[in-house]
Amino acid sequence: MTFLDDIAFGAFGALGRLSRALPVASARGMWRGLGWLAGDVARIRRGVVDRQLAACYPELPPHERARLARGVYRHLATSLAEILADDPRARPAAVGVEPGWAPVESALAGGRGAIIASAHLGNFELGGRVLAARYRLLDVVKPMRNRRFGDWLEQERRRHGIGTVGVDGAAPAVLAHLRAGGLVSLLLDQDAGAGGVRVPFLGREASAWPGAARFSLQTGCPVVPMGIVRGADGRHVLHVGPALSPVGRPADEDGIRAYTAEISAAVEVFIRLAPEQWFWVHRRWKEVERAGGGRQA
Repeated sequence: MTFLDDIAFGAFGALGRLSRALPVASARGMWRGLGWLAGDVARIRRGVVDRQLAACYPELPPHERARLARGVYRHLATSLAEILADDPRARPAAVGVEPGWAPVESALAGGRGAIIASAHLGNFELGGRVLAARYRLLDVVKPMRNRRFGDWLEQERRRHGIGTVGVDGAAPAVLAHLRAGGLVSLLLDQDAGAGGVRVPFLGREASAWPGAARFSLQTGCPVVPMGIVRGADGRHVLHVGPALSPVGRPADEDGIRAYTAEISAAVEVFIRLAPEQWFWVHRRWKEVERAGGGRQA
């Protein structure tokens, strides 16, 4: 923790209080303005966003990629407004589920629990709340650099019934939760560094966490891909993909890599529904680029 971390969290808290004091429409407008300042004026991580969009969408003209980049910051700001201003659209009961809960119910029917494979897409914090309103959910999380933000997020998740466990040393809690028939949520779209496996992601080779595949193979539980997306009308839809079964899959390293690639591809389907709502500010291909790769997959 640094003095700047304290200032950043203090400013965030003040903006949150202001959001709750303003009418919802005014709070949305304020955050959209802040999103524009962050992306177009201060250009916070804008170089990362622009480079990754150019690499993943080389066929798009520059002005279209710039439109997507502006949408990234507008989406992030809108998500904050929805959560902090208590926007009625950001309540679990207001979220549509397509095609419905049948894939999750079927996955849980085997009594081995199920893994939810998802991404930093749409208002993903809201997605967790929707799941926790219906099922016993354990969310595997990475610690944030700013511990005060991390503590705040932890408190908010627990307030909405979401259990959490840190990614380091998560295995005992994850296995126990699955054996008890619960859901374990894993966000699988961040760079996994040298310890990850190489899989295609948005047309490029990336380092991915193999945890979902490993846990599924170890326990026999299915993996259910999901992604939440905000429509043009502001309505959120949680998309539920067909469950992936570990039955008949080899548990060696090649098998884990192949299963991880299949899970990643299933989650990617949702990202392509609304690419501007994905977390492009994260350096997703950092490890492959560091190692001198980054070729098209």
